[in-house]
Amino acid sequence: MASIRVAREIQDTFLTCAICFQTFSKPKALPCLHTFCEGCLRDYIVSRYENTGQFPCPVCRQVIYTPYNGVVDFPDNHFIKSLQDTVEDGGELKHFAESTEVTEADFPADTPNSVKEPLLGGTNHHMSYGKKRQAEYMKSFGGFGMEAEQFVQISGLALSTLTDDILVADCSLNKVLVYSINGDYRGGFVCDCSIRDISVTRSGSILASVSRAGSAILREYGFDGRLMASYGSYHKYENPFGVKVARTGKVLITSLQFNTLNVFTDRKRPSIKFGSRGKGPNHFLLPYYVTVNGRDDIIVSDSGNHRIKVHKNDGTIIYCFGTQGSKDGELFYPMGVCTDINDNIYVADANNFRVQMFSREGQYLATPVANTYNLGVDVKPINVLCVKDKLFVSLRGTKFAEVHIYHWNASGYKAPAKKKKKSVFASCCGCLDDDTPPYHDKYGSSWA
Repeated sequence: MASIRVAREIQDTFLTCAICFQTFSKPKALPCLHTFCEGCLRDYIVSRYENTGQFPCPVCRQVIYTPYNGVVDFPDNHFIKSLQDTVEDGGELKHFAESTEVTEADFPADTPNSVKEPLLGGTNHHMSYGKKRQAEYMKSFGGFGMEAEQFVQISGLALSTLTDDILVADCSLNKVLVYSINGDYRGGFVCDCSIRDISVTRSGSILASVSRAGSAILREYGFDGRLMASYGSYHKYENPFGVKVARTGKVLITSLQFNTLNVFTDRKRPSIKFGSRGKGPNHFLLPYYVTVNGRDDIIVSDSGNHRIKVHKNDGTIIYCFGTQGSKDGELFYPMGVCTDINDNIYVADANNFRVQMFSREGQYLATPVANTYNLGVDVKPINVLCVKDKLFVSLRGTKFAEVHIYHWNASGYKAPAKKKKKSVFASCCGCLDDDTPPYHDKYGSSWA
């Protein structure tokens, strides 16, 4: 029966803990987006890494920092819980299978990620995406695999304004691939170090945040893969991730090790750094990605705090928005961020399986891309790039790695009128306390 086959595929592929190989019990989501049982994760840490304050993810080996109160502080994966309820409720799953006319042919044994119908189509799912229209899917490129034009684990996404090429970084294969703006493969190269994120300079060279590259955290490459220079000799322990070239030529690099943001001059020399581990207005917790707006304000995805932070280019906080949740405007491990020509902010809201759009002041506007679990239950948006009327979204899951191109017309979306007495930004994520001095932005608004 189709419904039984669906349940078995979901159970075996998506609802089994990689440590105990049993059904998830109290599933906890890690910042690397992998999920494990709370008890399994606790035993894993205590047995091997109890006094280190950090541990490698059992699946991807990414370094994860242990929260202050231990495993219990990792957020619950509510999506997995909801999916478990769906699979365990035989009647509900049967209703879903009948209503969507699923057949055996829809589930090839070797390609569980080929499921295209919403796996929670008949349930009262906890996510809320609003009624606004979504972006129109155009095409995809890449794909999971080891071929020249394929990926395994997409981590970086960038645009070359000189050539209108789209560049993709793969942090598993440590390579950079180049595609046309229409998704046609042009070429690429492999690095001899660990590569995380990429950005393109005004002269057309590629800047990559790297580790295991001697003492460097930043490398500069030509489009032909020629290594031009290495930078950051005093930052070898930073564990860098996100990188972005500002309009002034300054280079911004996030550090997962020290929860800071490093600013390099246009000559790639260390300038300032700001931030530290914590939840306050001047803190970060796993700042994965960074971008800038038209005023060169620095926008950081503060993933561990489930919020987006906006700073002046000297590090002064302007505002932040977001709090953990799945309603419109809420975030759950936000990853890649970008802006459009109107300085609207787009966020790859990874663990909510969607891309959200916010105004330049941080107010929720729309959800251009939603329900990416339709492509496979664990397929999540990792990065987003806005180029004119197109959105490029990198998606990653179990044996899934693609970049999707969407047509998106952002006109017609306007932020709600500002409140006169009290700004929404000061209280939206709770990062600005009553004893925090006011912060002002260039629009003349202030937050107490």
